[in-house]
Amino acid sequence: MTKIHQDIFDRIKTLLKEHFKEDLKEFEEGTHMTIADSGIWISVDDTELTIGYGFAHRHYTPEYDDILAGIDRFFNLLTKRKKITAFFKGDFCYKNKTEIELTKGSYDDMGISMTWFFPFWKSKVEKVTFEDKLIDSKDFENSITTIKNYAQQAFGKKAGSVVN
Repeated sequence: MTKIHQDIFDRIKTLLKEHFKEDLKEFEEGTHMTIADSGIWISVDDTELTIGYGFAHRHYTPEYDDILAGIDRFFNLLTKRKKITAFFKGDFCYKNKTEIELTKGSYDDMGISMTWFFPFWKSKVEKVTFEDKLIDSKDFENSITTIKNYAQQAFGKKAGSVVN
């Protein structure tokens, strides 16, 4: 029997296979997927759905978190521009901040990833880059709405419920 968050993952997987075909890479027996070299990934296990970009990621546990927020974040990663701020000490990149541009000038903070070991004595330099969306949201809109409606109905029941 499959838990609802796993069923949502399977629905997202079907959608990604339809739109990204050979660019979709599956790992760990189909429970972890990436799209080409975009840095965007999604995974599922018995307890949670995880959405990530590079090292930055967020865990969505149905009993404690809003799975709809996770679905929104994942589809925003695909359909919105991303702002990546890389922080350097000398030539060494010690920190990355990833943000999703929701509207012009408005960002959703995806997360910060960093290392503790870096040449702290060197001068700090920030480099900002933007990555374009992977797919037009119009191509995805109906499917996104269907998955979100399913999640909303499913989680109207007890979180962590089982789907037959």
